Amino acid sequence: MKGRTTIILAVAALALLGGTASATPIKWISVPLGTHRFGQLQRPEAVVARAGANEVGFKKNAGCGCTDGPAGPVLFDVSRGGSIWVFDVLNHRFLVWQRGRPAHPARMLSFPKLDIRDFVLGRNGTLYLYAVYAEPPAGDSGANLWALSPSGKVLWRAKALTGSALRLGPSGAVFGVGVRSAYSWTQLTTPSGRPLSVAQQRHGTTSYQPLSEGLHLVATQVGPHEAHFALVDQKGTIVKAWRVTSRTPITVSRTLTPAMVDGDFVAGIDASRGARTDHVVLRLSAHGTRTVRSLDGTTTTTRIGPDGRLYQLVASPKTGVRIARYSLR
Repeated sequence: MKGRTTIILAVAALALLGGTASATPIKWISVPLGTHRFGQLQRPEAVVARAGANEVGFKKNAGCGCTDGPAGPVLFDVSRGGSIWVFDVLNHRFLVWQRGRPAHPARMLSFPKLDIRDFVLGRNGTLYLYAVYAEPPAGDSGANLWALSPSGKVLWRAKALTGSALRLGPSGAVFGVGVRSAYSWTQLTTPSGRPLSVAQQRHGTTSYQPLSEGLHLVATQVGPHEAHFALVDQKGTIVKAWRVTSRTPITVSRTLTPAMVDGDFVAGIDASRGARTDHVVLRLSAHGTRTVRSLDGTTTTTRIGPDGRLYQLVASPKTGVRIARYSLR
């Protein structure tokens, strides 16, 4: 993104804090959530993948109640064809379920020599890894972005500004999240899946998440009971803006990557009371709230799939792994 546009978007973010955008008042769409009712969780329309505790790796606590690193699976993704991919981190492998066959993984893809930090599935089935060798071989280039075929064949490796996570952008390009700031997005590949140079990546870093139709997201935590979401075009014009309020303390969620679904905006907030947290998924239209889904927010990861549905991973050393699917309509 050009520097001028980045500055404009930064001004837009600051304007959201003050409630006005330069000389033009923001036309807020009010989303009052009232008092959150904990424990009234949405039931899934289907369970699309499951594995028993003996099929997935979970770390055993050594009596201190603490763990070093991930205690079990937290990363998953959904392919355009409907297959479910879960990274079994402690066993250094991917578990893959075929669409419509949730009972057991159909196959496994092992990478015992790699330290995999995140992954994302491309539109053509390519598996992109943010990974390095656990013990780098002599002469290794230090490349940390891998592109593999669905069968695990290495297509290419490249150096990338990966940040903390990988995400797929609206054009099909792979992005690194958190390179310059917690919310920055850095384009790592072309839409067709070829790696960009590090110089191109630096030039392509944006301050806010890119969405479809050339829009960017500005999300602002205003206070303990209010969050703002704004869609900003490349000219810095705020196209739509929602003011989400609640009598219960809320925060903008970091576990769900927002997305456009059939022209509506879908994002998440976390409602908290003491040690209890519910993950609330909002589908927001030009008229306000279209759908609200309340999910358990303590031990889950959520994703919006290519089909526009919501997917949730729940992992437990007692019950194993389950991925549920929810409609956003």
